[in-house]
Amino acid sequence: MANFNNLVFISHPSFPTKGIMAKHRFDNGKEVSVVAGEGLYSNGKNGNREAVDNPDDVSSFEVMFDGEVEGWCSRERINEIFEQNEVL
Repeated sequence: MANFNNLVFISHPSFPTKGIMAKHRFDNGKEVSVVAGEGLYSNGKNGNREAVDNPDDVSSFEVMFDGEVEGWCSRERINEIFEQNEVL
């Protein structure tokens, strides 16, 4: 089963020096987008909405799933989204 650890982060295309992004498409056709960086609804290790270039330097992420944005998501919350959308 896929989870947060399977996400591959790249430089955010809109903020290449200030943020990161990863996407995953589920078998049910839905997609989750996980981003972090300056100005996004996320926090770096210092607890600020700061520029990041590595997911290890992020304490919470902004997530868009099924057209809804949820800010300051933990890795555990992101794993819940994966679990809820896994096709058995």
